[in-house]
Amino acid sequence: MRIPTLSASFGAEATLLLTTLRDGALWRMLVLFALLLTLAAQLPLHYAIDVGREDGIGSDLPLVRGMFPPEEAAVGLFRWTTERAVVRLPGVGQRSLAATIRVLAVNDEVATRGARELELWSFDQRLALLPVRQSGAIYHLLIPPPTDWSGDHQIEIRSATVTPTNDRRAVGTPLTTMTVFAGAGPALPPWRSILGWFGAGLALWVALRRSGFDPKTTQALMMPLLALAATGAWLDPPRFAFGAMPALIALTIGWALVVLLRAAPQALRLTGLALLVISVALWLIDWRGPTLDLGWANIHLRAVAGLVALASLAAAAIRPACARTAARLGIAVPASHWRWLLLIVVVVFATRYGGKIYPDSMPGDIGFHANRFADVASGRVFLVSRNRGVDFPYPPAFYLILAPFTLLDIDRRALLHLGAALLDAISPLLVYTLAAALHRRRGNGSAYCASDCSFSTPLVAAALYGLAPAGYLTTWWNFSTHIFTQFVHLLLMTILVVAWKPARSEDALSAHHLPLHQRRRIILFVTLVVVQLLVYLGHFGFWMNMSLLGGFGLATLAVLALRRRHGALQALAFYGAAFVTAQIVTTLFFYSAYATMFAQQLATATTGGLTGLAGRAPAPFEVLWRTLWDAGLRQHYGFFPLALIPASITWLMNGAATQPDRRRVTAVVLALGTIIVAGGFAALPFFSGSTLSTRWLMFSAWLIAVGAAAGAAMLWRQGWAGRITTLAAGGYVVWVTASMWLAALLWRIRPPEPF
Repeated sequence: MRIPTLSASFGAEATLLLTTLRDGALWRMLVLFALLLTLAAQLPLHYAIDVGREDGIGSDLPLVRGMFPPEEAAVGLFRWTTERAVVRLPGVGQRSLAATIRVLAVNDEVATRGARELELWSFDQRLALLPVRQSGAIYHLLIPPPTDWSGDHQIEIRSATVTPTNDRRAVGTPLTTMTVFAGAGPALPPWRSILGWFGAGLALWVALRRSGFDPKTTQALMMPLLALAATGAWLDPPRFAFGAMPALIALTIGWALVVLLRAAPQALRLTGLALLVISVALWLIDWRGPTLDLGWANIHLRAVAGLVALASLAAAAIRPACARTAARLGIAVPASHWRWLLLIVVVVFATRYGGKIYPDSMPGDIGFHANRFADVASGRVFLVSRNRGVDFPYPPAFYLILAPFTLLDIDRRALLHLGAALLDAISPLLVYTLAAALHRRRGNGSAYCASDCSFSTPLVAAALYGLAPAGYLTTWWNFSTHIFTQFVHLLLMTILVVAWKPARSEDALSAHHLPLHQRRRIILFVTLVVVQLLVYLGHFGFWMNMSLLGGFGLATLAVLALRRRHGALQALAFYGAAFVTAQIVTTLFFYSAYATMFAQQLATATTGGLTGLAGRAPAPFEVLWRTLWDAGLRQHYGFFPLALIPASITWLMNGAATQPDRRRVTAVVLALGTIIVAGGFAALPFFSGSTLSTRWLMFSAWLIAVGAAAGAAMLWRQGWAGRITTLAAGGYVVWVTASMWLAALLWRIRPPEPF
């Protein structure tokens, strides 16, 4: 590592950043954005909060704090307030609000022993002293602009509390609705919200420019997004204001990801070492530094320095190795593709991580996984969980991998959110690699496009995998171990297709090439075993799916070996040994601990079937079909990508037959095996009546992305009609993803559970 080289690397990065920040187009666009947000704060406001409606459009979260969970009365939903309950209305501007507050009637006990009056405060200013009536009341009052000139209103309800008979809560008053009105401006805008979104726009610009987009293209990409953001500020100012900090955090990390994927490895190495020294020094003096609020959890400066240090060192080590491997395998990513790949990475990370740290977005199973994480960290690795009435092993691989990061004093929930989002963001790069290996033209490894190069199949596959609704289902449900296992499963599929090489006879190799060949075989063998172990110990359903798929693949190799196909016997021995080794290690060291449970479940299922095992009545055929069609085929993938799979399978099989290519042959075997496994588990509920699932549709995600992209490329080449159809199908997929993401983000509307 030479000092001049490092200096040049840092200088180049600094020059790029300064050039990006000096661009006039950036500041013109951001000033226009700020003006639009300022204009939105001048518009008339009529905003209703249905207190007690926790989920759904019109819900009260994240607007209320200091209140008990919702309850329902004959007159509607409500929440009991605590001693100090708060209604937050950020983003409405520095102006007065006319408020209407409705509280429900109370019983004799609460009326006698409870609050006699309500105090309404705005920050440190008391607004009113309201008498409490047993019959309920509707109060009208004028709320002045915030005294801190922020434009973010906060209304606090203070009252005495009472603990009713047979209740452990100290309750105040039953609040049911609150409505605020404001006339048109002029008014000072909410500067905190505008600054936050201004910073988010700046981070997005820097990320896109560092990805390789020129200023004109970057501006064209950002303008629709800024227009949508301004529309959000107009339609729902408070919820838009709540999104400023999550957007800023997520897009800043997205920019950091781009830098990790683009900066010179030597600069990353030195940065990582410097930050590692700083974080160790902070740990030695026991100083955490400022704390950053990430919604569900907090993270401090010392932890951030440690994470960035480890990420920089990992990127500096992994990227050169990946580049060398890709070059040896004949896979090159054109510069024109890299920028779009990085855009996909940023969008996937920002939407998934930003969505999870948005205040009171759909929590999913984060509490469950945080508790399982704690169990594993304390030494209890043989976990049991229950799904639809059936106990099953709960593999701990993801928790074990994350456990060392808790030494940085990072909250478990923050680690789970961040780890899952990073894996999802990296996944499109693997899908691109897999698709590029199948669509590489002979003699030109970089031409991964349709006949006129207006359609890049690998890029479309990467975008579909990253932005399809299915991946967001796992994010919103917070299926942490599933997300990890799906990533490792995708890695395994990519290795099998890209690195597949039937073992050559050592007698046919020269003495010079023999040691290198043996070393590569050992590396590939160990890699296959380790990646399989991570899949099997990551998720029980994926272990079942992959065991069946591996068996199908080995059976296919055995048939080819019997027909004396060249290299089939050697490949069967090599990959069979890797498969059997991984299965033995997994069964011996983990699943054998559940042998008694498996035996009891088998005995129960033998006599009562799967419904008897679950202790549930069979699901009606109509319910199963509606779930498969709507929740599965439509809401998982937007249906149209699934309709393109047969065409792509036909293309792969024809290509493998006319121009034998080891990668296409491997992909055909894996694709057919995946279809058989997924189809079997899809049909099983119709015969058994049980809704137990191995996540078979998510297991097929790699095939759907790669196959649908290939089918779309074929459709794209059929003239303007084909292109319009392709764009319409893609637009529908994007619409399903966007609407589902927004509903879970703002109103906690649950999408279907992934299966």
